[in-house]
Amino acid sequence: MVKVGFRVILLLIVSWMVVGCSTPAVQSHEYLLMDADLKEVPALPTNSTSVQLMPVVVANYLAGNEIVLVTNKGTVHRSQSNLWAETLSPQLTRLTQQRLERTLPDITWFAGQRLPSYAIALLNIEVDDFYADLEGVAHISGRWQIISETGELSASNTFYVKKELQADGYSAMVQTLSASWFNQVVDPMAQAIAQSFPIKD
Repeated sequence: MVKVGFRVILLLIVSWMVVGCSTPAVQSHEYLLMDADLKEVPALPTNSTSVQLMPVVVANYLAGNEIVLVTNKGTVHRSQSNLWAETLSPQLTRLTQQRLERTLPDITWFAGQRLPSYAIALLNIEVDDFYADLEGVAHISGRWQIISETGELSASNTFYVKKELQADGYSAMVQTLSASWFNQVVDPMAQAIAQSFPIKD
């Protein structure tokens, strides 16, 4: 009886493996944000100072590898075959630092993991929205703050961007989110930071 039961279980396992092997695997596509205009960004003069860019904080629903679509009723759709090649937080942190280093070259930028041995200003960025809706509109929102080396708020602002996608598909969505982040979030932020650290006479 035990042998018969074992054979039935073994037969079921083999059948399941055969069916599993015959099912075609779903091909996934992975995307990275790209700063296409980085080399063309004009530099803004500032006082020579140091700023530590803290890791960009994203809302929990954006923290996975799945690219997110959200309906106007708040229903979240996560793509299983269209993924971020790297989660959003490190992507946004690295690319934002590259853009700020190019735009504000008189400022020495430190990453969140490399702490200098002296007190410096901090830049905090929080992202609430970074997705497209089912109507073909990209949404980016959040806030940023510059905290001085003495702990005082030097500058802050919120951002809310809505940009219509120029084509269908995840590739167009990623390109629109990339361009909107750099042109409509990071560049205005850089201008405000430059005003916070004006050149001293």
